[in-house]
Amino acid sequence: MKRFVSENVHDQVIVDVVFEAAQGAVKATNEFGDDAVVNGAFGTYFKDEGGLLTFETVYRTFDKVEDVHKARYAAGIEGSPEFRAAVKDWLFTSEGIEIDCDIVATPGGTGALSSTVKNALSPGDTVIHPDIGWGPYKTIARQHNVEIANYKLFDGDKFNIASFKDTCRDVMERQGKVLAFVNDPCQNPTGYTMKDTEWEELLAFVNELSEEGPVILLQDVAYIDFTLQGPAYRKHFERFKDLAENVLVVIAFSVSKTLTAYGMRVGAQVLIGKNEEERTRFKNAASNTARGVWSTVNNGGMRVFSEIASDETTKKAYLAEKEEFVQLLKERAEIFKLEAEEVDLPIYPYEEGFFITLRIDDAAVKNALHLALKKKNIFFVNVYGGLRIAICSIPKRKLRGLAKRIKETLAEVEKDRE
Repeated sequence: MKRFVSENVHDQVIVDVVFEAAQGAVKATNEFGDDAVVNGAFGTYFKDEGGLLTFETVYRTFDKVEDVHKARYAAGIEGSPEFRAAVKDWLFTSEGIEIDCDIVATPGGTGALSSTVKNALSPGDTVIHPDIGWGPYKTIARQHNVEIANYKLFDGDKFNIASFKDTCRDVMERQGKVLAFVNDPCQNPTGYTMKDTEWEELLAFVNELSEEGPVILLQDVAYIDFTLQGPAYRKHFERFKDLAENVLVVIAFSVSKTLTAYGMRVGAQVLIGKNEEERTRFKNAASNTARGVWSTVNNGGMRVFSEIASDETTKKAYLAEKEEFVQLLKERAEIFKLEAEEVDLPIYPYEEGFFITLRIDDAAVKNALHLALKKKNIFFVNVYGGLRIAICSIPKRKLRGLAKRIKETLAEVEKDRE
């Protein structure tokens, strides 16, 4: 019997582990009060005194944007010219990096991820993800009816380059093309940032692999503006000048996260590659996706970013305001990491960013701990290989003593399982 929905779509009820955990935290807060709840589920930045972080520079700039610009469509399907210029300047030019690229505006970084999968692969093909990664990567793959091959993210406390290589070789042998995701810097959910040597080895391998078929490397830079390296991280992009002819890099840039304006849904798909003909074909495909799926991106949001990027005084004020909260993240991480070490609570290698992830290899123990913590009004997100702790949403006062509480709960769980 035919149904209203296509046989090719996924029509199951969506259960998003992040929203599910966040809703549980909100419900508990309403019932027991804020002081009784540790909300480590939200992936958005909350101030230490409470409340969602909203940059004064961003929203006062938004206030100045004329209503007509907030109301109208963007000047083009690919995004307004000033927005695309602002993205290029923000990522490259302002740091003295001259790089040839094409840019298509997207609704947040998610739009860039989804468009890339849609236009790089055919149904039945395989996309390559880290085994410990952002959950919606899988949702995006399902949306486009592609399979997933996971590489192991870590080898001890280092990026597992051997697993990355093996996984890419296997997929290349089977389908003659590779699309691989790398989330860097401030990886979600672990907070890992790759070393220079790791990137150099990865790109040397990608160039070599491209002799067997096209390689699309997607770098998800959602948290680039919260790295402790600041603008200096952009020097990494100079490595993309040495890509082989058969390699395309796609940078998924989240303006929404950079501005802590998550609801504005503004991002960019940045295409870098020496083969201009093939890069243009990919840009055209991405533009068609934009027109057929979301039409144009929030014009007011693009306008705000363009004005912040182009006005040196405003940009300087934004960077100074943001730096305060980059340092606050560092302080929160240091509290938790030190106390976790003191009580021998295992975590994955963390360098910087919004999240720290508990390392729990036994899935049954992990699931039991997740439930036990919720009963104590401690809310984290259940991910592959552990529990994600959003230090971006936990004030310092609630982080103190948290590792000990988790360790005690873990001991209770393990004892119950004996």
